[in-house]
Amino acid sequence: MTIIKRNGFIITEENGNYTISWMTGGIQDREVTYPLSKELVDKALRSEQDAYEVELFLRTGEWVTKGSKEVARQNYFRSSPVRMLVNPSSIKQLFSIQEFEELIQKTISSELKPNELDAIGIVENYLELLLVDPLDWQEEIEAVHLKILQEKINNYIYFLESKQYVERYGDNFDKKVIHITLQYSPSDNGLAFLVEVQKVLQPTDMTLKVELP
Repeated sequence: MTIIKRNGFIITEENGNYTISWMTGGIQDREVTYPLSKELVDKALRSEQDAYEVELFLRTGEWVTKGSKEVARQNYFRSSPVRMLVNPSSIKQLFSIQEFEELIQKTISSELKPNELDAIGIVENYLELLLVDPLDWQEEIEAVHLKILQEKINNYIYFLESKQYVERYGDNFDKKVIHITLQYSPSDNGLAFLVEVQKVLQPTDMTLKVELP
C-alpha cells in the first residue's frame, strides 16, 4: 500500500486501485473517501487548483468550466471551509471581507472548540488543563485565531475560578496549570498575547505553561 499526503487530502494506492479522502470540516466534521483513476491522481497532485477541481468532480460528477470557476470555488470553500486554512491568502480574494471573516471564524471555532476542555487531569500534584492549538499562524487569519484562542483560555480560567473540578478531583493542589500545546510556532503577536496571559495569571493560583513545536 502506498499513501500520499498533501495539504487537505490523502491518496491511497493498493494493487493499482486509488482512493482519495479528506475531512469535510464544519460541525459535522467527517472523512469522505472516493475511488479515482490514475489520471485523476496525477491531476490532483499537480497543483492546489487541480486538486480542488478533482474533488469537485468526485463530489458533483461535473468539471468546472472557465466561466463558472470562481463561483464553483466559492461554493467549494463554503461547503468545506476548513480547507481555507491551507492557504487563506489565495482564497481571501474570492469573498467579501465580511463573508471571509465569517467563514474563517466558523472554521477556527470548529478546530479550537472554545467552549470545550481538551483534557483535564492530575500531573504530580498539579491540576492540569490541556489546551491544544492545531492551527498555523497565518497573517490573514491571525486576528480571528487570537480572538477565539482568548475565548477558550477565558473559559479555562472561568472553569478553574468557579471550581468546577472540585467534585471529581478535589481542591488540594500545589498548582493549577493551563497547559497550551501549539502545533505551529506562534507569530510575534501570538507570543505577545501569551506573555500577556502569563502576566494576568501571575497574581492568581493559576499558571500558564506553553509547549512550542
